[in-house]
Amino acid sequence: MRIAILGGTGNIGRGLALRWGLRHEILIGSRVGSKAERAAGECAETLSAVTSIACQIKGTTNTEAAAAAELVVIAVPYRAMRELVDAIRPVLDDQIVISLVVPMEKSDSYLKYTPPSDGSAAMELKRLLPDTVRVIAAFHNLPGEKLRQLNMRLECDVVICGDVEGMSVVSALVEEIDGLRVLDGGGLEDAAMVESLTPFLINIARRNKLHGLGIRFV
Repeated sequence: MRIAILGGTGNIGRGLALRWGLRHEILIGSRVGSKAERAAGECAETLSAVTSIACQIKGTTNTEAAAAAELVVIAVPYRAMRELVDAIRPVLDDQIVISLVVPMEKSDSYLKYTPPSDGSAAMELKRLLPDTVRVIAAFHNLPGEKLRQLNMRLECDVVICGDVEGMSVVSALVEEIDGLRVLDGGGLEDAAMVESLTPFLINIARRNKLHGLGIRFV
């Protein structure tokens, strides 16, 4: 599968590129193509150090990556989402779009979830993108730094929300990553509950001096 990871120069984006890079063709996207090219080169170098299997990771602009992909991962901060949507909307058709976006802001010494009028970032994306695009909410609560450590089994749950057909495709991608378990979180309208866990985890980590928190339901 050809997968575009927009905002792929960050921890989560690079981690997903590394974890999928030996099975799929990965297009790391950024507003600045040269930045994406550097990130892609670094990911390819990381993979070449641990395996002799050739990887297909390239860097380009967000728009070019989205136009060429079968599946698009949006891994940008909420404040950058509208600008990104304006850039990629004309090149999207019937792709699956995975939203990692979490609207949150700092209030005093902690982060709080600040959902838009649509109820969640995922629902806002669904409204803004073409009707033929399937939006799936997933991967919000993974520890990015640990995701980039290829020798680490994560032992985390990934709650996904959306339509059945799109969730089936995304579930298979989740299960390719060692240690991750997929949980059905309901329809896309339920994504707000999953998104809101991200600032909660960050606040818990900061207050208790913990690092790389994820979620596991037991």
